Amino acid sequence: TTAQAVEDGELILVDTSTSSEAGIRYPVYLTRSVYDKYVKVPEGMEGLQDEEGRLWDVLLMFAIKAQVTKSAVLFFHFICQLPLQAELESNEKRPIKNELVRDVHLKAICTATDFDNPAPSIFIMKPSED
Repeated sequence: TTAQAVEDGELILVDTSTSSEAGIRYPVYLTRSVYDKYVKVPEGMEGLQDEEGRLWDVLLMFAIKAQVTKSAVLFFHFICQLPLQAELESNEKRPIKNELVRDVHLKAICTATDFDNPAPSIFIMKPSED
């Protein structure tokens, strides 16, 4: 269940004040892999970035894409700085001019929060995740 995944740390529930500030009406959950790679500040980048700003980048780019795409499954991208040694994944591309910057592609699904809770929620994940 969603509640169990949150308890286990596999899903991260975004604070509703942050998501609503980005214009998102429903609860937002991030998969652990999205949170760890794109929201947590990578080692060596402390002081240059903060978690709030990195989360805002993900939420804002989702919200902008959601305004023009009315679909239960939505693909979007945003720009993220990651250390040179961070593994380049299949959902990332490096622009030629700056090796620290990556164009990251993510997937969002709007569906029932849980099998016993039909209220809609948004789940943001890597394209390869379900």
